[in-house]
Amino acid sequence: MNAKHFVAASLALAAIGFIGDTALADAPGEAAFRNRCAGCHSLKPGGFAIAPNLTGVIGRKAGSAKDYQYSPALRNAGFVWTPEKLMEWLASPHNAVPQAEMPFPGLKSEKERADIVEFLNRPRAK
Repeated sequence: MNAKHFVAASLALAAIGFIGDTALADAPGEAAFRNRCAGCHSLKPGGFAIAPNLTGVIGRKAGSAKDYQYSPALRNAGFVWTPEKLMEWLASPHNAVPQAEMPFPGLKSEKERADIVEFLNRPRAK
């Protein structure tokens, strides 16, 4: 491959990458979830991850997802996940539920938290 072809191929690949990034900008909640949450949490029904599956989390009792052993603090939290409670949790899990076992300090950006909550609240294909 000569230099001219190399430059053309590089520009084409860069354009593809740019288009992909632009598409993600249309779904900020999805991108934020993928960057901040998906390393530990799954959204696939029945999907396994090292943390609770978040499929249908809004409307679910805290500490109740099947096949996950919660800390006593979350098991006994006594609330249902609402968008407001998730916003509080994402800001600071340890303030939202003291003694919760979550190795995540929280997100400072209110917009990023709101984007994630909106994404989690979207209907999903079954």
